[in-house]
This record gives sequence, structure tokens and C-alpha cells, in this order.
Amino acid sequence: MRNRVIALTALSIAMCLMFVSAPRSRAWGDDGHRFINLVAAQKLPDDMPAFFRNASTRLSYLGPEPDRWRDTRELYSALREINGPDHFVDIDKPENFDGLPDDRYKYTDWLRTHGKDPKLVGYLPYSILEGYEKVQVMFRLWRDPQRAAEREQIEQNIVYYAGVLGHYVADGSQPLHATIHYNGWSGSTNSNLSTREPLHGRFESEFVRARIKPDDFSSLVKPAERLKDPFADIMKYLLETYSNVDKLYAMEKTARWEGSNASPEAKKFVAERLAAGSQMLANLWYTAWLDSSGKS
Repeated sequence: MRNRVIALTALSIAMCLMFVSAPRSRAWGDDGHRFINLVAAQKLPDDMPAFFRNASTRLSYLGPEPDRWRDTRELYSALREINGPDHFVDIDKPENFDGLPDDRYKYTDWLRTHGKDPKLVGYLPYSILEGYEKVQVMFRLWRDPQRAAEREQIEQNIVYYAGVLGHYVADGSQPLHATIHYNGWSGSTNSNLSTREPLHGRFESEFVRARIKPDDFSSLVKPAERLKDPFADIMKYLLETYSNVDKLYAMEKTARWEGSNASPEAKKFVAERLAAGSQMLANLWYTAWLDSSGKS
């Protein structure tokens, strides 16, 4: 009997911890992440290496990869906890995000100086920047004639890192991953804004699965272009995403997000956000390739 009580107590504690530390919803779900990577791969210019331009299937598969690391069935929470804040950034005051350092640890110090918990504010700008630099480094190694014997392995690394980078870039196009109001309007007296918590999942996963295909937004994405200052452009991208938060919540009152009954307005909004993700991703991939040459 005593062993049974101990077992039940342990189970109860484990379940409580699971709910307390439950991660935020996964931006765009598997479908949206796959679509964003796929469309980005279709917008690459001919001067990128053929192996990369021909890797669209694997790049698409890797879109949801970091969400696979958040599986709550694992015995330990270490990976889930360290990975969670990489998927979002709470831009509650955009003016505070001007001139941020391009270093995760300096950013952490800055947050703590301002009384913020880094785990709650999030690290998304740095997930994107660090992923971009990994791809750039791998492209530089690929160019090195002294590494010709390693080229096949390097190519596999490039595709993997580029696919994973796509996940965080896609998270950055989802307005609910750039705000403290990530699953219903929080801490506000504005009765015009929804506090219904299912909004996050309905918007990013259920709606995309039911109503969106790559062809719905591919035409909105231009051929990849070189970025002049990747970190500054990443921040501009995230702030633009944040600027859509109020619009999304306002649409909650007028647009329909539910499956086959969804409104054209809702579909247009989601298509535009997915397209923004693909555009930024294609630009980052292309910039990583060009910058890896060492030529400005």
C-alpha cells in the first residue's frame, strides 16, 4: 500500500510539473513550418549551389525540427526548458528593443538590469542570428578547396542548419510569438480584445492545417535578396511582426478562424504572415551564402 501511495504521489508531482512548465504553443504547427521552408527554397537564385537549391524536400522536413525537441514525453525537462525561450520574444515596449547587442549573453545582462526574466521574455532574435551564422560558417567551409574531401559532409550540415534556422525565422513571422499577449489578451481592461486562450492554436495550427497550402502565399514571396545588416534586419522583421498583434486581435471579433468557415480576411492575413517568414528565410539563406565568400 505504501509503495502505491508513493507511486501515485510521484505521478501527481510529475503531472503538476508538466502543466506548470508547459511550453507555449508551437508557431504554425508542422504544416506551416514545412510550408515556409519549402517556399523559401523555391525562391533561391541560380548562383547558390545546386545541392542546396535541390534540397527543398529535406529543408521542408526540417522546418518543425526544434519543436520535435520539445516533446514532453522525455524523462528530463532539460532540453525542453533550455529550448523553449528560443521560440519567442515578448516585445511589450518596442522602444526598448532599439540598439540591442548582437550577443545573447549581453542581452541577458541587459534584461536582468531592467528587472526582466530572460526565460519569460525570450531569445528569438538570437536563435535566428546564431542559426544564420552557423549556415554562413558552413558555406565558408564548403568553399574551401582544402576541404574538398569533406564537402559531402559539409553539405549535409548546411542543409540541416538551414532547415533548423527556418523554424525560428518562421516563429518570428507569427505575431503571437512576439508579444506577452500570446494566447489571449492578458492584463488589459480592453473588453474589445479576446481573452480566449485557444486563440493561439486556432490561429497558427488548426487554421493553417485546414485552409492553407504553399500555393496560397508563394506568389507573395519575391526572389531572395541580400541583407545589408542581418541582425538589424532580423530586429526590423520581428518588430514588423509585432505590429500585427493588435490587428490579429481585432480580427478575432470580425474574422472567422474556424476551418472551412474561415473568412477570406483571415486567410489573407495568415498567407501574408507565412509569406513574410519565407521571404526573410530566403533572404537569410542567400545572404549567408554571399557573406561566406568574404566579399562585401
